[in-house]
Amino acid sequence: MKKILFAFLFSLIALSADFAESKGLKVGLLSTMNKTPEEFKNQTNDRAQENQEQQFWSQEFEISDVKFYDSLAIMQMALEAGEIDAVSLPESVAEYMMNINPKYFVIAITRTAPNSFTLGFRKDDDPDLRNRINEALNAMKLDGTLAILQAKYIDNPDPVDPEPIDFKNFENSNKKIKVAVTGDLPPIDFVAPDGTPAGFNTAVLAELGKRLNINIETVNIDSGARAASLASGRVDIVFWFHYRKSDGDFQMDVPEGIVLSEPYYSWNEFLQIAPFSKK
Repeated sequence: MKKILFAFLFSLIALSADFAESKGLKVGLLSTMNKTPEEFKNQTNDRAQENQEQQFWSQEFEISDVKFYDSLAIMQMALEAGEIDAVSLPESVAEYMMNINPKYFVIAITRTAPNSFTLGFRKDDDPDLRNRINEALNAMKLDGTLAILQAKYIDNPDPVDPEPIDFKNFENSNKKIKVAVTGDLPPIDFVAPDGTPAGFNTAVLAELGKRLNINIETVNIDSGARAASLASGRVDIVFWFHYRKSDGDFQMDVPEGIVLSEPYYSWNEFLQIAPFSKK
């Protein structure tokens, strides 16, 4: 957290020149599955007015536009090209981005009600698999396994990218599931440059496979294809959907026909980050 605050304070100076003539900020986010960018912006403004969120800005900026992107790579290219001024990401993901690209700085911190990532399933599928996975996830919380994996891969990651984790093949199992990963939320959902999933996502999935005696195959997709990949039957599970308990039944990232597992990772801060120079 100290390095976040340092970057935030430094941006008071760094961004004053870059955005001095800006009338408003264009902010990029990964596509949500159940809201348009305009709906997302309106909901965010409503939450701020109702004091459901606290926003700390390095300067007095107004968000003039919100744009969605179907992958982190495309969103980064838009940021570098000046199509957007900043991107908004969960704290650990923004930290990762700043660590690998030192020219990114925090321009705002948004504190919200708790947010979580969960696994997503087709609603019409047999609920037995989801029930068993929920039992395993709860057990992993109780015995400290999830906390250990979070500490290793998210809270205190190695300075180099994580090694791929081999999934054990259970020859006595007649169950095989395909799980979509995106690589769009490193280090939570990480895919190496050669296309190999690694780190926290594979560690969690490998542990679930071991506890449930099921074989797991990962399928790489863009985050914007999560709902379609489930609906088409291309995959059985998607590694992440964004869930916010305080939003009730209508979740911005969970369209009709999709049900969720118990959360495996939670946070309550988003960081808006921008390049030091827009030129």
